[in-house]
Amino acid sequence: LSIRRQRQMCIRDRLHDECEHNYRRLLKVPLNAMLLGASAQLRSSQMPNVGLRIEVTEVTKYTSTLTITADRAGPDWVPQIEIKARAYRDAKMLEVIEWCPDRTIPWALAEQKPNQARDEKWQWNIFLSELLIYGLRHGVAITEA
Repeated sequence: LSIRRQRQMCIRDRLHDECEHNYRRLLKVPLNAMLLGASAQLRSSQMPNVGLRIEVTEVTKYTSTLTITADRAGPDWVPQIEIKARAYRDAKMLEVIEWCPDRTIPWALAEQKPNQARDEKWQWNIFLSELLIYGLRHGVAITEA
């Protein structure tokens, strides 16, 4: 295999691993991902106005689409973080599909925009994992129907 092909396979493998880890993290959140409109909040125990909100926005036979919103914790000029992720129940993976309203991730890693790093999709999934880890470690779960 060429070096380029080996690198693409390595990036794909890292992405799949991270998506599997994120799915397992999502299972720890008290959220029924098969119920449209279900939501959960992970609020910081130290700062109650800071946290994550996870809402089920679409449900199909094998997948659920989630909107994950992180409250602003910094200065006013820092935008609110909104991520859309798809949970694949059959594959047991959670993958970021949209980052904030203006950044939709291409389906294939080969379909890169000139300003997109080769591993940017993996980086967005790493960021999702950091949000989930922080929320699970430091948050108090609030479940909504």
